[in-house]
Amino acid sequence: MSVFNEGDLALLIDSKGRQYLVSLKKDATFSFHKGNVQFNDIIGKNDGAKVFSSMGERLYVFKPTLEEYILKMKRGAQIIYPKDISRIITLMDIFPGAKVFEAGTGSGALTLYLLRAVGETGKVISYEKRKDFYEIAKKNIEIFMKNKNTGELVLQNKDIADGIEDKDFDRAILDLTEPWLFLDKVVDALKPGGLLGCYLTTVLQIYNLMEEFEKNFYEKLYKVGIFELLERKWEKDGLSLRPALRMVAHTGFIVVFRKLA
Repeated sequence: MSVFNEGDLALLIDSKGRQYLVSLKKDATFSFHKGNVQFNDIIGKNDGAKVFSSMGERLYVFKPTLEEYILKMKRGAQIIYPKDISRIITLMDIFPGAKVFEAGTGSGALTLYLLRAVGETGKVISYEKRKDFYEIAKKNIEIFMKNKNTGELVLQNKDIADGIEDKDFDRAILDLTEPWLFLDKVVDALKPGGLLGCYLTTVLQIYNLMEEFEKNFYEKLYKVGIFELLERKWEKDGLSLRPALRMVAHTGFIVVFRKLA
């Protein structure tokens, strides 16, 4: 049975569906517009418990999923959204035991999913050149992965332009503004047949990447495809069942290649 302990993360959801991510500390409280919630009322209770604020507001308390966590965690760089991460994991065929290279750690959202996907026997090496982003990502990963068994993580405050130290990667993912500048370095670091994914937000970036591929890498890489994922929720209200008024449409593109022998 999953019980809340001091130091655990907890996701509070009020009657309007608003979510609040907190770290439980004995004798501490969480304050919001509907009163205060005593953490002592949560510690020792089961995941999925119901508590009430000082003003009588009902809140459900859950241990956050990884998706819920990354949407609420501190950000430096903009995160890759969960809908795109899910497609990256499948398109890139991230498997238990895989050795994965990532450039552009950002706030650590994709890194967390990669660590989960490679399992306890896998390894993720991630470069982030900005010191402030590196520190935020490091903290975000440490908070969520506390007391969890994961693969090995090597997180470095390093610029891919200075080269990739390790070799023989099964997979590589670039979340960079200009990934076409570093294709040579990544191709050299990948195993034959290894997959390379680039996450981009604009059409012009895709054009520049494909121009570089077609001019200089068509004999080294096979293009798997260019992908975009749209997500739309549905809502039921009485007898009405309809699409939600707001949807998460374009967030980014995923371009996938395989290394040729």
